[in-house]
Amino acid sequence: MLHIKLSLCVVFVFIFGSFSAFATKDSLMIAKIYEHSFYRGEAYENLRYLTKNIGHRIAGSERVAEAVDWSKGLLEQLPFDKVYLQEVKVPYWDRGAKEEAYIVADGQKLNVLALGGSVATPGEGIAAEVIEVELLSDLRKYGENVSGKIVFVNKPWEESLVETGVAYGLNSAQRSRGPAEAAKLGAIAYLFRSLGSGIDDYPHTGGTRYVKGIDSIPAMAISAVGANTLHTALEKDPRLKVFLRQHSAWKGEVLSHNVIGEWKGTDHPEKIITIGGHLDSWDVGEGAHDNGTGTMGTLDALRTLMALGYKPKHTIRLVFYMNEENGVHGALQYGLQSQQNGEQLIAAIESDAGGFAPRGFDIKGGPETVAWIQRSWKPLFEEPYWVSRFLPGSPGVDSGVWGKHYPSALMFNFRPDPHRYFDLHHTAKDVFEAVDKRELQSGVAALASLLYLVDTHYEALPK
Repeated sequence: MLHIKLSLCVVFVFIFGSFSAFATKDSLMIAKIYEHSFYRGEAYENLRYLTKNIGHRIAGSERVAEAVDWSKGLLEQLPFDKVYLQEVKVPYWDRGAKEEAYIVADGQKLNVLALGGSVATPGEGIAAEVIEVELLSDLRKYGENVSGKIVFVNKPWEESLVETGVAYGLNSAQRSRGPAEAAKLGAIAYLFRSLGSGIDDYPHTGGTRYVKGIDSIPAMAISAVGANTLHTALEKDPRLKVFLRQHSAWKGEVLSHNVIGEWKGTDHPEKIITIGGHLDSWDVGEGAHDNGTGTMGTLDALRTLMALGYKPKHTIRLVFYMNEENGVHGALQYGLQSQQNGEQLIAAIESDAGGFAPRGFDIKGGPETVAWIQRSWKPLFEEPYWVSRFLPGSPGVDSGVWGKHYPSALMFNFRPDPHRYFDLHHTAKDVFEAVDKRELQSGVAALASLLYLVDTHYEALPK
């Protein structure tokens, strides 16, 4: 009965809506894709297994190795023409025992997470006075007074920005460059306010980079609640001390893999469309939105087209990249090997922004191509699917890395609703229960629909 109702709704749209916009082969195919994804989609249950049976998956760990084996088996259950592993050497960073942080005077605990790539404190920990600044550039005015101190960068999130990824980018230097900048001035440790929009007690981890020739110092993210607590305490006592202890360390290089499935094209098998996301995650939470939804979503997009009997014109290659979070070695290897093999990578679709309701895609392509897509494809998504963002933008991290070898490739970066993503990003809250099935499967349908359109109409696009 539900299937009949949905079909009647589609017919109603065709008859009483804008007939010219919807009564086409493409709109009919997209309607079938959405119906299949909502009623027979498998991304949500695959995500359940990935997050609950395997869990978080930092590159180089035993858990990510288990995820590689499991996902390869998942691909082998589908009619791919070839499924294989591509070897990738990755650095393995281990967090070690749980971090500790508290205000020395009263023992007030502060929730922190070591940044990815951070060195450890001495075994007995560090206790030192704190210098608080809002911007990294503010450190300069303290000069030699930074030496021997813990630097605390406390820059709140810019809430006025609807596009939360922009707010994230504005503050990201705190994490990536902050420890190195503080170390240049003699700081002995580094704290920064987590990159997130929520005022909660969950710190957000993420990678940082040290500078060769500058002593590396322990680096931690502090929760928004912890940052406010420390700020208030410093207003009362600017000389207070904070105790920090963490045990993180690099554990050498480990052999890992990209997971790849190929679906051979009928007309242009030598031309390859890449779709996928990264399989690894940070070592807190379960790696659900980041990036279980990206891998399980792109896989289900291909499975949907297969189930509907679609035959691709070009070879479609699904890639689960390894090590996006702390090194992008998987994307580097993929691009290098593709170039060495003389492969024609003509287009890419990446999913690495969570599993919330789909809003559209960023597009890396020439202005004529983008205008053509906006004119011809955008109306197919706007009604009744509420997917309307088709704008020039970033190709995504992994696609952007290997795309340097293929500057003319047309690239799409999947963009779900941004409002809640950075409440969960890189935190212990990024678990299966935070993903809504309908939103996830709606994203699968948008991805499958775009993949269908790229494959069907690539030769017609202005180049």
